[in-house]
This record gives sequence, structure tokens and C-alpha cells, in this order.
Amino acid sequence: MQLIEANTVFSKIDFQEDIDYNIYPKSIYECPICKNKLSFNMQDFKKYSLNKNSSFPIEEQERIKKMLEFSKREEPNSFIDYYCPKCNTSTRIYFTVWAGGRYTSGSHLEFVVIDDDT
Repeated sequence: MQLIEANTVFSKIDFQEDIDYNIYPKSIYECPICKNKLSFNMQDFKKYSLNKNSSFPIEEQERIKKMLEFSKREEPNSFIDYYCPKCNTSTRIYFTVWAGGRYTSGSHLEFVVIDDDT
């Protein structure tokens, strides 16, 4: 299990509604295990805004929870779970959604937890 800072695996870590569009610009994620590249955009993060429901089995969720406790990182308010389409590594992207001045909102990608033990 690894915790990886978002800025080391994503090409863009900040999205803001009054600057970015729903589908552009894209942020490219490179899997640290197999180097497969996936693209994400603001719409993806809006869809999972304040998400607290995981698609992972309970055992996987518990492992991630223990990793966060061990790292002493505060859990951001949103996440996306998926399996890498190439190497099938379970991956959770943690991000913070925010609302602020000038009637705007956005997302900041914080870190990624991957289970490279499987």
C-alpha cells in the first residue's frame, strides 16, 4: 500500500469553475505501477464531489483507512475509487472540493492511495 502526493502522478491538480471547463483541461494520471495513463477533468471530480461511498470490498476499505491513520493524513472530503484498467491495481484519488468567493467552486487533488500489495 502506498500514499502518493497528487502532484507527482497528475499533470494538473487544481480545477476551478470560473477558469476551467467541465471537460477541458484534462489532468493526466500515470499509474506508478504500470505507467498506464488516464485522463480526468473537472466533470469527473464534480461527479464524485463529497463522495463517501466506496466501490471497493470492505477489506480494501479497511486497509486504506489504516494507511491514512498510519500516515497521519487528514481525510479530504471526497474520493474516487477505481481499478487501473491495465494492471488492476486498486486506486483511490483523494481530493478536496471547495466553494468560495466570486461565486465559484473547484477541486484540489490531494493524494492517491494505491494497493500495490495485491
